Amino acid sequence: MSEPKIVVLGVGNILMQDEGAGVHVVNKLMREYEFTPAVQIIDGGTMGSDLLPYFEEADKMIITDAVNFDEQPGFIGSIENDDIRKRLMTKLTSHHLGLTDVLAHAQLLDIMPSQIFLVGIQPETTKMD
Repeated sequence: MSEPKIVVLGVGNILMQDEGAGVHVVNKLMREYEFTPAVQIIDGGTMGSDLLPYFEEADKMIITDAVNFDEQPGFIGSIENDDIRKRLMTKLTSHHLGLTDVLAHAQLLDIMPSQIFLVGIQPETTKMD
């Protein structure tokens, strides 16, 4: 039996005020750690529907992004499976709309990983300037 395919996907826009928290996380992982071939680390930036192939090939997925938990800046929290789309429907940052679209498309295409986690980092501000 082969190892489950795990995709760690960092999303965000380094030009926005959350400074691309998810992108910085995955870039740090790529620079400082080694993973088995079953783990793929992806800088998804703001790629939107171009991310769908990663959903299709993953058994499990971890997404990193800035999320407004109404906590102190730097707080780290997680959301799982169906709760992710429910939580992000409030469009907490400008790129969440793209992420919720990708999640909806993946679900419609029946290519959702069996488990999906969003690890969110509370930014200092969630203003969309």
